Amino acid sequence: MSVLQERIKERRSSLGMTLLEVADQLGIKEATMQRYESGEIKNIKHETIVNLAKIFHCSPSYLMGWEDSIVPTTAAHKEDNEHWTEEELHKIEEYKKLLLAARANKQ
Repeated sequence: MSVLQERIKERRSSLGMTLLEVADQLGIKEATMQRYESGEIKNIKHETIVNLAKIFHCSPSYLMGWEDSIVPTTAAHKEDNEHWTEEELHKIEEYKKLLLAARANKQ
């Protein structure tokens, strides 16, 4: 079992969620969710991993095994009950990168 499948199962279990509950939130069938968790489906779409991370209150990087600590996915612009479009969220992320680059240039 890969790190992704292990972490999907671990987060679901630790949050006390059933496969059906997670599947409903993703808009998929319970059997598909079970196949994600078991590793039967190996190529999980990027957007599905992002949505799983939101459901499981962790980062996509944590689910993928790229980092070891569970980092919340929420940020100020996502907590203010605004309904941001994907394009707006992308612009926010790009602006964040610009600010971080400017900070690095000052040092």
